[in-house]
Amino acid sequence: MWPPDPDPDPDPDPEPAASSRPGPAVPGLRALLPARAFLCSLKGRLLLAESILSFITFICYVASSASAFLTAPLLEFLLALYFLFADAMQLNDKWQGLCWPMMDFLRCVTAALIYFAISITAVAKYSDGASKAAGVFGFFATIVFAVDFYLIFNDVAKFLKQGDSADETTAHKTEGEWLPCEFPPGSS
Repeated sequence: MWPPDPDPDPDPDPEPAASSRPGPAVPGLRALLPARAFLCSLKGRLLLAESILSFITFICYVASSASAFLTAPLLEFLLALYFLFADAMQLNDKWQGLCWPMMDFLRCVTAALIYFAISITAVAKYSDGASKAAGVFGFFATIVFAVDFYLIFNDVAKFLKQGDSADETTAHKTEGEWLPCEFPPGSS
């Protein structure tokens, strides 16, 4: 989407001795934004699309007569933002105790199901334009969340298949031997 910067931090001051900063500094709030390389990745784009669609759907529900449904898009917007910054700041490497792929998978599955249900209800039951728009954006969000959980599921399945093949090779190596916790062959 964005081309990478050829020179990410050009030095506007030609005299390096006059600079009081030892390294390249990111000005102000820009330090809180995710890196451009992450936003250009597939996961970054999906999380950004989830955040944007959830926010638009939330705004549409606020302006509609179906305002009872505004909690779900608000929560999904906040969760998508959290996972966007958690993935961008690589918190999954820092906090090893949490199962990040499973949390992300469950977030996407529940979001897709909830968006699908409330979008059908908003389009079928309410007649104002904001409710219809919220339903349409909700359907788009359903598709984006479904694509995300499909990709997460494929990544987890590949990882588990790699783990199973490693377990099978060690099982073939020790097939003739009995383990200390098992009974030896031929004993009862």
